[in-house]
Amino acid sequence: MFYGVDKINAFALAMLNQAELDDLLWSIAQGVGEIMSFDDCVIYLRNEDKLVQMAAFGIKNPKDREIFERIEIPVGQGIVGTVAATGVAEIVPDTRSDARYINDQFQGLSELAVPVIYEGNTIAVIDSESNKTDDYSEFEMALLQVIANIAAPRIASAQYRLELQQTQLRLERSNKELQESLAQLAHNQSMMIESEKMAALGVLSAGIAHEINTPLGFAISNINTINHDYLPEITTRLNTLKNDPSITEELKNAVFDDELSFILSDLDELTAETVKGLNSAKQIMLDLKRFSRGESDVHELSDINKGIQSTLNILRNELKDNCKVHLALNPLPETTVNMGKLNQVFMNLILNAKQSLDSKGDIYISTKVHESNIVITIRDTGCGIPEADLKDIFTPFYTTKPIGEGTGLGLAICYRIICDEHKGKLTVTSSDKGSEFTICIPFSDQHQLQA
Repeated sequence: MFYGVDKINAFALAMLNQAELDDLLWSIAQGVGEIMSFDDCVIYLRNEDKLVQMAAFGIKNPKDREIFERIEIPVGQGIVGTVAATGVAEIVPDTRSDARYINDQFQGLSELAVPVIYEGNTIAVIDSESNKTDDYSEFEMALLQVIANIAAPRIASAQYRLELQQTQLRLERSNKELQESLAQLAHNQSMMIESEKMAALGVLSAGIAHEINTPLGFAISNINTINHDYLPEITTRLNTLKNDPSITEELKNAVFDDELSFILSDLDELTAETVKGLNSAKQIMLDLKRFSRGESDVHELSDINKGIQSTLNILRNELKDNCKVHLALNPLPETTVNMGKLNQVFMNLILNAKQSLDSKGDIYISTKVHESNIVITIRDTGCGIPEADLKDIFTPFYTTKPIGEGTGLGLAICYRIICDEHKGKLTVTSSDKGSEFTICIPFSDQHQLQA
C-alpha cells in the first residue's frame, strides 16, 4: 500500500496547528486512521502508572469526539501496556493466541501498537486493531512509528502547556484565596481591635457608672431631704408667722404675696420632678453597669423580663424618634442564665429591628413560658429580610448592610450566645411586612417550671 508524502506532510502541519492537548490527540487519531486507512486507532496517554484512552478514530469514536466506554490499562499489562513498558512497537498477528490481549468493545483479531517516546520516556501509545488476522505489515509498523516520533514533541509540548495552564490556574486560585485570607485577616484584626475597644469601653462604662452613682445618690438624698423635711418645715413656719396676730397686716401683705405662694407650691413640683429625673438617671447607670460588667461568664438566677427592660432603658434615646415599642412581658420564673450576654442579644435584635424601619414603625417584644422553655419574640414592621439571605444571616461576617455599616458579626454572636452557651434556639421568619426573631431558652432546673 502506498502512502503519499503529501498526506504525511499535511498531517504534520495539522499537528503543528493544534496547541491544546485534547485537540492534538484527536487530530493524531484521525490523521493516522485516514493516512493509513485503519478502521480503528486509539491514543493512550500515560498518566504515571496507567494508560488512559484519550482520543479515538473508528469504532471507539462513534460520534462527536466521544470515546465509547473509556478504559484505563496499567503500564505493563496487555499488549498496549507492554509496549508502554518496553518502549518497543509490536504487531500481534492473531490476538486469540496472545494471553495479553484485552477485549475492548469488539474482538480484534490482530493488533498494532507503537510507543510515543520523548526524551527516553514513553508518554503515549498509538494502537490499532483489525477484525482480520495478520492485517498489519512491518512497513505499516515502521510508518506508524515515524508518525509517533513526529507526534512525540508536539504531545510533550501540549502536555507542558497544559501543565503550565493548570499551574497558572492553581496559582491564580491560590493567589485569590491568599488575598481573601489577607482581607479576612485584616477584617478579623479590625474586629479584634474593635472588640478590645468595646471591652475597654465596657470596663470604662462600668467604672463611670459606679462613680456617677455616688453623686447621684447624694443628690437624690439631698433633694428628698429638701422635699420631705425642709420644705414642710419652711411652710409650717411661714404659716405660723402668717397667722401670728402680733405681726401687722402691712408686713404680712409685704411678705405673704401671690409670688411667695407660687414659689412654695412650685418648689414641691420642681423637687418631685428632680427626684424622678435623678432616679431615672440612677436606674440607667445601674442598667449600664449591669450590661457592661466584666463577669462575662457568670450564670446566675435572673429575671429575663428585667433584662429586657434594662436593655430598653439603655436604648431609650436610640428608640425615641422613629419607632414605638410594644411590650407584652408575661410573668417568668427566674432561671440560671448569663444575663449580661442575653442583654447583648436583646440589644442587637432590637437595634436591627429599629434599623429595618424606614421612617416610623413598631417593635413588638413579648415573653412567655411554653413547655420547658422561656420564649422571647422580637418582631418589627420593617422592610423584612430577602428570602435568599435568610439562610445565611447567622453566618459570621455575612451582612446585607452597605460596606462600612455592618460587620456581619451581630447575629452570629447572638446565635452563639443562645444556641451554644444557653443550649437554646434562635430562629427567624420574615416577609416584606417585617421580621420576627424567636428565642427559646430551656429552664436550667425542672423545679423552676412550678415557680
